[in-house]
Amino acid sequence: MKKQKFKIKPGHALPLGVTRVQDDVQFAIYLPDRKRCFLKLYRLGEPEPEYRIPLTDEYRVGSVYFVLLHLESQLSSNESAASLSQILTDEYEYLYEADGEDLVDPYAAAVTGRNVWGRRNSGVSTRGRICLRDFDWDTDHPLHIPFSEMILYQLHVRGYTRHATSRVKHPGTFEGLRQKIPYLQDLGINGVLLLPAYEFQEIQPSYQPGGEVEADLQTLNYWGYGASETYYFAPKVSYSSDVEQADQELKSLIKALHLAGIEVLLDFYFLPGTNPALMIDCLRSWVLNYHVDGFRVNTEVMPSLSLASDPILSGVKMLASYWDAQALSDAGVHHEENALAEYNDGFMNDARRFLKSDEGQTESFFRRFYYKPQGADVINYMTHVNGFTMMDLVSYDIKHNESNGEHNRDGTEFNYSWNCGVEGKSRKQAVVSQRMRQIRNAFLMLLFSQGTPMILAGDEFGNTQEGNNNPYCHDDALTWLNWRESKQKTQIHDYVKRLIAFRRENPVLHQGRQMHLMDTISCGVPDLSAHGLETWRPDFSNYSRMLGILISGRYVTDEKGEPADSIYIIFNMFWETKSFDLPMLPDGNEWHVYLETYDETFSELPPHKPKKKTKKRRKQMGIQRKTVVPPRSVVVYVSR
Repeated sequence: MKKQKFKIKPGHALPLGVTRVQDDVQFAIYLPDRKRCFLKLYRLGEPEPEYRIPLTDEYRVGSVYFVLLHLESQLSSNESAASLSQILTDEYEYLYEADGEDLVDPYAAAVTGRNVWGRRNSGVSTRGRICLRDFDWDTDHPLHIPFSEMILYQLHVRGYTRHATSRVKHPGTFEGLRQKIPYLQDLGINGVLLLPAYEFQEIQPSYQPGGEVEADLQTLNYWGYGASETYYFAPKVSYSSDVEQADQELKSLIKALHLAGIEVLLDFYFLPGTNPALMIDCLRSWVLNYHVDGFRVNTEVMPSLSLASDPILSGVKMLASYWDAQALSDAGVHHEENALAEYNDGFMNDARRFLKSDEGQTESFFRRFYYKPQGADVINYMTHVNGFTMMDLVSYDIKHNESNGEHNRDGTEFNYSWNCGVEGKSRKQAVVSQRMRQIRNAFLMLLFSQGTPMILAGDEFGNTQEGNNNPYCHDDALTWLNWRESKQKTQIHDYVKRLIAFRRENPVLHQGRQMHLMDTISCGVPDLSAHGLETWRPDFSNYSRMLGILISGRYVTDEKGEPADSIYIIFNMFWETKSFDLPMLPDGNEWHVYLETYDETFSELPPHKPKKKTKKRRKQMGIQRKTVVPPRSVVVYVSR
């Protein structure tokens, strides 16, 4: 193969990594405290470099080396037709050498040697790839879906379609996920949160209790959190159906999701000690080059102030465990609305404990139901990747992580779960019915709360991990979603789909503002209020498991500009039937049952009609003032 002729000269500008500068290509890297450094260019797969370029002081600014490659014209007509960026992308890979040590560029847009999932490619070096292909984004642009309008869906790219029952052409890949977009649309999803999809090393060394490395033992890091040898700028090549086009395939997926009205958020876990500038540059790169809509970031490593104050990142969604609104204000940080959201286990823990009828949880759940932090939104979830699935939450009292090989010592002990009478799988009809009822209750708690609901992929059709609440090392049927249909799966799926649609149709369920719990517009009723067995008398005692929540429609308008329907939700988490009062309604409206979770009864609501207040109607309202709610169930009323 003919050796290319490159002219080499000093570069002159950020960013780091490999970028086009007009017709040239620049290589830039931060190498502090190094004395003898080189840029090495290899033909793809070749053991020795074709070029070993000394990085002398003429290429250096501070601790950053900038090298500009220019394609000389003394080439054949066929060769000269190709641009330098195309030649480098198609034919070369690269490394840096610093004081005798080979280094992969931490800003590499792709790497070699990771083509096959779960396997270290012996004899194949990990090197940086050059990705300077153009991509036709056409009219793609950020969707800016408000948090209040979003239904978020957390998924693992590989596990989502890896199982044969997914029936996609390229299982376990970005392309496989793209084929599931119609399913997501039909369910009502408009935001996906992808677990780490950047280039992490899934094969990790095992450690002895004292911290020594087990030489011959390796552990699979299926999720990708905390993995060493991570390259945060590069899409994971083994998640691609075409290992030579991983960047293009991921861009095609994001473009297709956007066309379907679905935002894309990425989950990033930065290892402690990661350079702060690299973290900012990384997220900027994903926004600018991949049109990503947002991120979940571990702010114990990446300061939240840096995230919120960056000019490029200020308009994208940022999920973090906590936002200090006062600290941001004191620092003069301006961030756009619909940008920051709190992501932690607060709602999950309180809602689970209320669901399983623990003592003293009524008030905690009520506050989580309407909670919105100052200056930010909140992500609510009942389950997420680290813990039980929804089906396991109602099927197991304790974790069952024996298959992880750690003697069931790993994974959280605080699951706040209830097995409904039998540990694990059961064919007892009473147990199965109670579990289905608890699943219905849990999804209603989640999807009717005021925060942004997030569903763990597979929960909407009863996916199980057989009681394993920490399957981080499993790449098998335990973590792959089984799409095989069954009557039970269809029942759960259709129920969740219907609740999502109802949430969207009723603006009182997703107001996107802080609730005041008082009458702020002098209409005679608060925007949101708590009730007990008697209206206007909530019971927050230690022994209470009953709660009524009235969300007034007077504070929200519907599509026609009219006051929205009010909604009254009665939670009876007690194990006996209870009688509840119903609040009186103004203007001749009546309460109509929409849903009873005890036996999954949906009722058709009457159309909106102007109604006159008459004696007969007042009599009807009087009859309607009490209702009976079965044990461990929820009833939803709508005013019409």
